[in-house]
Amino acid sequence: MGFRDLNRYPAQKARYDKYKEWLEATPAERQAKFAAITDETKRAYAEREKGYVSPFGTAGNTKVYLPARLIKDGQTGQGSGVATVLRGLLANYTTTTTEFAALTTPIEIEAKRFKFAKLTLTSVVPGTTKKNSRITGAEYKKPDVDSVTSPFGQNAGGQAYDAAVLAIQGESAYATFMAGNGGKNRSRFTPEG
Repeated sequence: MGFRDLNRYPAQKARYDKYKEWLEATPAERQAKFAAITDETKRAYAEREKGYVSPFGTAGNTKVYLPARLIKDGQTGQGSGVATVLRGLLANYTTTTTEFAALTTPIEIEAKRFKFAKLTLTSVVPGTTKKNSRITGAEYKKPDVDSVTSPFGQNAGGQAYDAAVLAIQGESAYATFMAGNGGKNRSRFTPEG
């Protein structure tokens, strides 16, 4: 610790004390502090429906499908815009129940512990009004963040995960979403397993 840090301590002492209080709080006390500044009406919630995903690398003739919870069409409420974009991006990489019923001799496998590849889109709208931090008490402009996640798989037999990711990133809807909110929007790809 240098002299510069020591000189800043008196000005930051109040924040440091609040931070120590946060660390010593019980989980219930922390949850209460969190609830005091969180607006539940601004929490994103995507409705789900039954669908299917084909794991990466299964060959065309033996392409298997696993049941999954996909984003439902016609979302409303907070986060509906993000959910709609995500559903559109993954439409070629998921199979709805109607599409599955139209397939000839599909192979369905129940695998409860299988971890699907996932794409998370996060919309970050910069904050306009200052709020107090529940940890330090410092004022900051809290952004509105909507985050929606959905599983996806291959759209052609034997497709690799990396090829699907590159194809999704190459879509114009993906580029438009990432450029939104002054380039503050984010995405995260999570591989299978």
